[in-house]
Amino acid sequence: MNYIDIKHEKIEEAKAIHLHELTSIITKRIEKYTTSIINKKFFNFHIIPNLKNILTGGPEILLELHNELNPKITSSIKKNILNIFAYQGWFDKKKLKMYDAYNLASNLDIPTCIYCNRIYTKTVISGSQKITRPSFDHWFSKESYPLLALSFFNLIPSCSICNSGVKGKTIFALDSHFHPYLKSMDSTLILDYAFSYDHADYSTFKFKIISNNDFSKNSVEAFKLEKIYEMHEDEIKDLRRIRDVYSPHYLINLKKTLTKANISEDEIYQLAFGAYINEDLFDRRPLSRMKRDILGELGILNHLK
Repeated sequence: MNYIDIKHEKIEEAKAIHLHELTSIITKRIEKYTTSIINKKFFNFHIIPNLKNILTGGPEILLELHNELNPKITSSIKKNILNIFAYQGWFDKKKLKMYDAYNLASNLDIPTCIYCNRIYTKTVISGSQKITRPSFDHWFSKESYPLLALSFFNLIPSCSICNSGVKGKTIFALDSHFHPYLKSMDSTLILDYAFSYDHADYSTFKFKIISNNDFSKNSVEAFKLEKIYEMHEDEIKDLRRIRDVYSPHYLINLKKTLTKANISEDEIYQLAFGAYINEDLFDRRPLSRMKRDILGELGILNHLK
């Protein structure tokens, strides 16, 4: 699980584009679908003035809006909302001339699953062809929070395994589960966990995840990270093999062989392990967090500055 830096230039730009494109689309849909006087009044007084926050408000603002507006939504108004803020049927399709999930994914440029960090979720658009993109998890479910179905901070780029197979319709709360766009100042509500391992026997190893608060424990268990990472336990064996063969001085020795290449220690790490050591870059390569934690436990990173 990796936090997304909401102040990063590409995220701010993606948010601005999302607001600009969807404001126009949603406004037209409101005109189209709200035919009764009562429904028009509700949308004019409650939705249009709050549209910017609905589309690009942070997770806490989205929850406040839902709690404020939901009691006022009648069955007739809800039908309008389901049509106007629909995700399925147009935003998730391969539209060639309309802003959709492919454009959002491309603008975000988050190439691995934000939840498991195991699988590439790169967006591929070739000319007019929209080929592949990450799945978008609705952190607040579409069924229970239909007004938030197109909200920028409610669309989490992820792999289909984490989105549909693991999380599914599990209900999360901001004070108990990880939200990648919300990094609390409260140490009890922030991710604090690390990958480690136990010996299954002399030559095989088993992942374990050490969570240092209940928030992290809930989040790790919700995404079944320990069970899912079992399929990568051969990675531990490979990393142990490096430690045993080359000693903890492996990176130092590698650097000496590359002295003429004018290469940094971070780059050496990337070449050696196919991952990033900088936490801000974990999303760029699969398994980066896991490898950093295990390599640190093995002592291989002791000589990095």
